[in-house]
Amino acid sequence: MPRSALAEDGYLHYMPRVSQTHCVEELAELRREFEQLEPDEYAPPGVNRFRRYGNGVILPWQDTHEGHWLPIVKDGAGHGRAGYDQGGNNPDHANIRYFHALSDAVKNNRVLLDLTDEDFSLTFWQHPGQPLPIYFGVHFVKLTSASSDQPGISSPNFFHQDGEPVTFAHLIYRSSNMTGGINFIGHPEIRNMLFEDARASQILAEFTLSEPLDSFVVHDPKVSHYISPIKKLDDASPGVCERCIVLVDFSPTIQRI
Repeated sequence: MPRSALAEDGYLHYMPRVSQTHCVEELAELRREFEQLEPDEYAPPGVNRFRRYGNGVILPWQDTHEGHWLPIVKDGAGHGRAGYDQGGNNPDHANIRYFHALSDAVKNNRVLLDLTDEDFSLTFWQHPGQPLPIYFGVHFVKLTSASSDQPGISSPNFFHQDGEPVTFAHLIYRSSNMTGGINFIGHPEIRNMLFEDARASQILAEFTLSEPLDSFVVHDPKVSHYISPIKKLDDASPGVCERCIVLVDFSPTIQRI
């Protein structure tokens, strides 16, 4: 079973059930959201990264595990924002980041909702029944490369852990004219280590998400992970290459009285 494999190994590379039932138009709607992504304002110059974010809660005691989106906030220019905080798990960003919010339309996209529901079904928690809401976050992240000397770089650009107990990654689109975007799963001991400094014995798995909805998940306490930068393969060909990914993470909430 996928959930038992995830619990034992700390990661799983798989194709979700949604891949067998999704509507082409619904997947195209996700692609259109990626076309509208704003540059990641928290990224250093030259990394060619674009991002939107949304968050909400799931009530696990209900018969259906539908996500309930949290309200967005407005910035000084009237743009919708959603806050994301990794605590000390991302050395690049120690404080909360307010990303541009996902559109209302994509929050109601059937593929995204079904992915989130299926993702949650693969999670496991310390307390059976989980009597408190589960917090979830959804990132739309796009890396681009216009030439081989202009890579698209993920954050952080080394082996890391995310801070959330479970994080899923679902490929939506990958250009054919590109190299890189290779996923590596490592031992927790190489957290914050550059890829070139890691020994082969410390790397547990290597794979590339290559087709729409190709996916993987990590159980954060058991592994670290890293994705290599993407680069355009043939500079003579027109256009920009892209890698579009949906990240879904889950965290327990706590009661404070």
